[in-house]
Amino acid sequence: MRIAIVTDYYYPQLGGITEHVHGQATHLTARGHDVTVVTGHLFRPPPVVDSDYRPEEHAPFEIVRIGQALRLYGNASQTLHTVDPLLVRKLRRLFRDRRYDVIHVHPPYNPGLPVAAMYAAPESALSVGTFHSVFARGPLLDTLGWIARRKIARMHGRIVVSEAVIGSLAPYFPFEYTVIPNGIDDRHFSPDADPIPELDDGRPSILFLGRFDPRNGLGTMIDAFVQVRRERDDAARLVVVGDGPLKAYYQRRVPEDLADDVVWAGRVNWARPRYFASVDLLCTPCSRASFGMVLLEAMSCGTPVVASRISGFQLVMDHARHGLMVSPADDADRFAEAIAYLLDRPAERARMGREGRRTAVTRYSWTRIAADLEAYYLRLMRDGPSEPRS
Repeated sequence: MRIAIVTDYYYPQLGGITEHVHGQATHLTARGHDVTVVTGHLFRPPPVVDSDYRPEEHAPFEIVRIGQALRLYGNASQTLHTVDPLLVRKLRRLFRDRRYDVIHVHPPYNPGLPVAAMYAAPESALSVGTFHSVFARGPLLDTLGWIARRKIARMHGRIVVSEAVIGSLAPYFPFEYTVIPNGIDDRHFSPDADPIPELDDGRPSILFLGRFDPRNGLGTMIDAFVQVRRERDDAARLVVVGDGPLKAYYQRRVPEDLADDVVWAGRVNWARPRYFASVDLLCTPCSRASFGMVLLEAMSCGTPVVASRISGFQLVMDHARHGLMVSPADDADRFAEAIAYLLDRPAERARMGREGRRTAVTRYSWTRIAADLEAYYLRLMRDGPSEPRS
């Protein structure tokens, strides 16, 4: 099949959708399909500390960039929207010239490139969309949701990465959805990754990994770490992998006497498995997530997890099997208790790490997820959409 994957989110922008698109394109290509990722030009790509390897430069598929991706803020995080006055025309020409069998959009309601792709898609192509986010009702979709709704209603296939997404979609897009989760490259995110030498000194280490968006809970993480350090004398260390406009605010939140015990590693791309291999556990007090890619990356690397008990995370990990789940997401005291509990129990951490690795490989490996996507495309081609394209 000739497959076009259309997305605002792709390298050098980091994030869950970027990882999903790259994995999908890579593994569908490995299955013999001709894949093109269609995305925008990113103005001022965010700097990464491991810039020596760029996945997009080694991609086994074609990348076509159309329009300019703009950073905006919404859903308590940074969003991207690709704009161009001739976007629909350029996409229509690309789709016509390449004669794609499948046009797969991530996510279909995103203003800009994804919505334009649905309007440009020819009737001869199978149209599929994947929805990734859990979000609250807001004025943007209240006002403009109807623009995407008409085309989403006519798509051949609609995928969600977890059942947690459906509740957010229902008020705007009340359609039938198929769950096909995010995947993980279990060969890259592996327990065999080389640790970071500076962190491989035997000190207990806690990892936070993510953008410095309020919903990701870095403030709660810092407060929990401070409590752990105040109540223990084992010189535990916090490793923060990520970046964002709020960095200075979060750095000021660390007490002066503990400033040297927090490592601000910066935004990391390809070397993330090395950080999982360098710590005792991952902690993520996120308040809103549809799936939890950072959990899956940790699990695939054999790293136990302390995570907030939110719907998206509960669909990926099991409490007491892969780690510990804490509620509510902003309760630093309870996160501190869970962190301390695991730091005191290396055998428990090792067991949870093994269980996480087993789950990642058997349930979420991209080898399996790509096969599921291929089967989904073929079923739609054979049987048609599950609902009338009205």
